[in-house]
Amino acid sequence: MDEEPEYTIEMKDRGEYLWVLVGGDRLTADISRKYWEQIADKCDELGRTKVLIEKDFRESVGPAEMLQMAENLGKLLPTRRIAFHDRHNHASINELGKKLARNRDVMMQTFKDVGDAERWLIAN
Repeated sequence: MDEEPEYTIEMKDRGEYLWVLVGGDRLTADISRKYWEQIADKCDELGRTKVLIEKDFRESVGPAEMLQMAENLGKLLPTRRIAFHDRHNHASINELGKKLARNRDVMMQTFKDVGDAERWLIAN
């Protein structure tokens, strides 16, 4: 029997930034580490310093896992700009993630609208 993938990821080079759509049933710190490694590799390959990420996980993480995720992100993408849109609007945990990422030299901003996210990323 084939095992279901933990997540799906799609990436496109949009010139000024890398666009990413990542999703699945349930987000975990380990899943986050895996997809951020893929994103970091693609940014390095393309020479991109900006990422627009749309997350499509139905179930998010708690504060302890978010802390672990921020540690990983700070190691993988320091000094990068990340515009973040959550299709399931897990607002409170995403706000915590933004603060933790910024404490690790990652300039992250959260958005309710993907168009606003793109405009911010291009302007900054």
